[in-house]
Amino acid sequence: MKKMISAVVALLGALPAFAKLNAHEEARINAMLNALVQKQDLTFVRNGDAHNCEEAVSHLRVKLGNTRNRIDTAEQFIDKVASSSSITGKPYIVKIPGKKDENAQPYLHALIAQTDKTL
Repeated sequence: MKKMISAVVALLGALPAFAKLNAHEEARINAMLNALVQKQDLTFVRNGDAHNCEEAVSHLRVKLGNTRNRIDTAEQFIDKVASSSSITGKPYIVKIPGKKDENAQPYLHALIAQTDKTL
């Protein structure tokens, strides 16, 4: 019995610790998403399909709900979840009239830097 308990404890110790967003990091993400939904002139392109910001934020909130126990920070959310398709691996694109199209990742990092000033 002792050997079995020791084996279970050793196995549990070998497993990676589960990440979990704390309230502050989740507030940062929500502030960024709330700012993104206000961008009326921005088009968010996922896997070749264009979406307005309301649709994009709805999708990102679903992805947040599915991954919040696997990420620790808002930056991880941007880098691992909100910037590319988990199915195809293709980066999301941000289109703003009069500006060059860009990958969503740097745009979202800049947006969170802006919204961090309001928290």
